Amino acid sequence: MIAAASVGEIVTTGDVWFATGLSFVAGLLAFLSPCVIPLIPGYLAYVGGFAISGTPTPTDRRRVLVGILGFVAGFGVVFVTLSVLFGALGFVLAPYLDVTLRVAGVVLILMGVIFAGGIPALQRDLLPTWRTRTGVWGAPFLGIVFALGWVPCVGPTLVAVQTLALDSHSIARAALLGVAYWAGLAIPFVLVALLLGRVAPALAWVKRHIRAINVAGGVLLIVIGALMALGLWRAIMSWVGVTFVGFTPAL
Repeated sequence: MIAAASVGEIVTTGDVWFATGLSFVAGLLAFLSPCVIPLIPGYLAYVGGFAISGTPTPTDRRRVLVGILGFVAGFGVVFVTLSVLFGALGFVLAPYLDVTLRVAGVVLILMGVIFAGGIPALQRDLLPTWRTRTGVWGAPFLGIVFALGWVPCVGPTLVAVQTLALDSHSIARAALLGVAYWAGLAIPFVLVALLLGRVAPALAWVKRHIRAINVAGGVLLIVIGALMALGLWRAIMSWVGVTFVGFTPAL
């Protein structure tokens, strides 16, 4: 029988929070990928009927914020569900988890190369042919559809998080990793909605530096993948867990 970790275990286990932090960074990197940033004006137009270069009214701000919240909730359902499924799969693969993580490490190295732009043809969306109602009411469904379409593009960061979920030893911890990944991807969207009309310069800066951002993210994924492939990842996570749990502040 699969038992979920208690709330206390999740809160006090250092390796879980280290993995959660990595998952959040992975989500943030997914937002900064070349196939998400350029499409932000389209997302705003879909969910709120607003052009990012325009001057928003208070009504525009409310409509876009509500639409974006529905949008991120929609793709959150997809990504958290995936993490829970991979967490459950980890129990099934428990006898072979060491080999599985080594193979996943090799895959993650490849994903890092792709994220860094080493294979440009694979750094794209594969949008489904489904259609969904646009606007505020259709925003959650649009989020689900676009999450499925994002999979090939955000695959490198998503693979990293699902690998962590696979080795989480708990459905609750796997769900926590999924929520962290979702938060890293969702919070920038919400900030764009909150800063409507003032966010264009920031997005322009990101676009100018997106190559450096992607290379840095790709290197991070390659390092994690190499540690997994060499069988060092679990030892490092155990050390992190012991260090964090055993740490006592001086004051």
